[in-house]
Amino acid sequence: MGQEFSGILRQRIMIERQTAGRDAMGSAELQFDIVGEFWAAAEALSGGDAGEAESRSAMPRWRFILRETQAIIPGDRLNWSGRVMIVTSVILEHRLIPKTILQAVEKR
Repeated sequence: MGQEFSGILRQRIMIERQTAGRDAMGSAELQFDIVGEFWAAAEALSGGDAGEAESRSAMPRWRFILRETQAIIPGDRLNWSGRVMIVTSVILEHRLIPKTILQAVEKR
């Protein structure tokens, strides 16, 4: 059963977390620290309720399934295949095979 789960993890994702940094002038600077790189299975999700999904500004939403990890939290940045996303939810599932399920929305 473990080999079947491993076989679906074909996408490489990188998780980053924003940190409070300062530049040479003391101004706040947008910095990200790498939380980790993971193998995952990616799946496109529907756009939500009908009103939101049909709007022109609807952002693509994705679900990622990976091996169990407690290192990822909502608000982390997810990089995958040149796309940048924000993790909106993290679900730890402990049924047959322990895994982590992420939902993310793409940034523009």
